Amino acid sequence: MLSRRHVLLPLGFAAACCASSAAHAQPAATAPARVIRAQPRTSFTGASGEASPSLLGYEGTVPGPVLRARRGEELRVRLVNLLSEPTSIHWHGVRVPNAMDGVPGLTQAPVGPGASFEYVFRATEAGTFWYHASLPAHVGRGLYGALVIEEGETIDVDRDLVLVLGAPVETQSQAQESVLVNGLRLPDIPVRAGERVRLRLINAGIQRGFSLKLAGFVPWVAAIDGQGVDPFLPHEGRIGVMPGGRIDVFADMRRDTGAALLLAGMRDGYPIARFVQDGAGVQLKSKRQPQPAPLPSNPLPARIDLKNAVKAELNLGDAVQGDLPRAPLFAVNRGRSVSLGIHNTGARPHVLHLHGHHFRLLDRLDDGWKPYWLDTLVVGEAVERIAFVADNPGRWLIECRMLERPEAGEAAWFAVT
Repeated sequence: MLSRRHVLLPLGFAAACCASSAAHAQPAATAPARVIRAQPRTSFTGASGEASPSLLGYEGTVPGPVLRARRGEELRVRLVNLLSEPTSIHWHGVRVPNAMDGVPGLTQAPVGPGASFEYVFRATEAGTFWYHASLPAHVGRGLYGALVIEEGETIDVDRDLVLVLGAPVETQSQAQESVLVNGLRLPDIPVRAGERVRLRLINAGIQRGFSLKLAGFVPWVAAIDGQGVDPFLPHEGRIGVMPGGRIDVFADMRRDTGAALLLAGMRDGYPIARFVQDGAGVQLKSKRQPQPAPLPSNPLPARIDLKNAVKAELNLGDAVQGDLPRAPLFAVNRGRSVSLGIHNTGARPHVLHLHGHHFRLLDRLDDGWKPYWLDTLVVGEAVERIAFVADNPGRWLIECRMLERPEAGEAAWFAVT
């Protein structure tokens, strides 16, 4: 059995890379919707020095605008489709009402060229999330952005930074040097010596996972997939962020000119972002402890009744993903626990994302589970089993993609009534 210090590698990364209806109610709108336009972007110049006309973007940028709200607030986002093909937005990791989940043919009709659709939902949980197009091909071409739901309580940090990891469209299949941070190669990120920084790491590179290290300061992992954990130091300083996953890290900035975010490899790794001190520094808080306090918890189920859970199995292979099946993988009454076994018989690891719910990864050696909530998981050769409480009514996608081949995978869904 692995300890929490080893949590980021057992998530499947090693194999991949080497609440209630009341909470979902939609009150009358009081503020205008934020407009997000999905559009072609031809101004980006790639590694070849030539424009990349196949690149897309929300509001003309990659990544798209950072959307922020506070827990309990209503979000209203109007998607305007300026593309030549249909699209929609999925709110990755956010427990939205089913009609707002953004899955064409399952939860909504696709938004056609020239049309628009307004997403309205209440932010019931704080955390680091992201939004992206429903089609993997559109995500790979730049249709993604960060969504930050801030806690209602004050968090003891001096700076809150969002770092979205991805790759330019023309180099997605190439080696490590293609990694971008907030759309840039090796950006300089301003910090001040002495301040405590919250880094929200988002892996928008749907084809690959990242093993990261932070040079120049000590990182404390404070949240995984948007849900707080008891802060801990990652094993050997490595932070694994699977495709679609998010990790929140707290760190105190030292007077160190070599502070950087490293893409870890077999040796020491190399920088993909640098932390540059932009002032004389700030005075350290005298009562601040090195280990940060846990983040406020979200209203997730206090227990999962495994004894009486509905048991289901999902097989993953090498098939190219086609249309959604007409029948659900399983149907369950609202509030019932579910235990889902995931069997990968294919040649490559798969990324699984459960829509509308958070789950626990069950231990293989006993009847317990890992001490964190997830919404995304990498499944290698071994059989994994997850458990969750089906407390969000509707038809929910179980999204599965093969690593390095996002067009291949399995499509399944389940119904909560």
